[in-house]
Amino acid sequence: LLALDLDPALPAMRAHGVPELAAVLRGERSLPDAAAAAIAATGRYTKRQATWFAHHPLAAPSATMLLPHRFDLNAQQSERSGGKIVSFVIKQIDAALAPA
Repeated sequence: LLALDLDPALPAMRAHGVPELAAVLRGERSLPDAAAAAIAATGRYTKRQATWFAHHPLAAPSATMLLPHRFDLNAQQSERSGGKIVSFVIKQIDAALAPA
């Protein structure tokens, strides 16, 4: 996406994790910092969705779930696939940053 020099306002450039990972590739942010920021942003988005569905008249009560606690850094990742997703993303970043 960075190589395409797209407008930062485009939805693809604002997708979860893209701004943070782009900052890593540009050397503006460390990978651990970017990962933490992306996870936190995804958690905030998830909470907004849960709140919207809980108060939307079309959302059936049985289909909604509000968590009684605040989202921590890992709450939005599933226990089964979260590690695989993070590992995949880190491998892709490492490959992109590796000297040619």
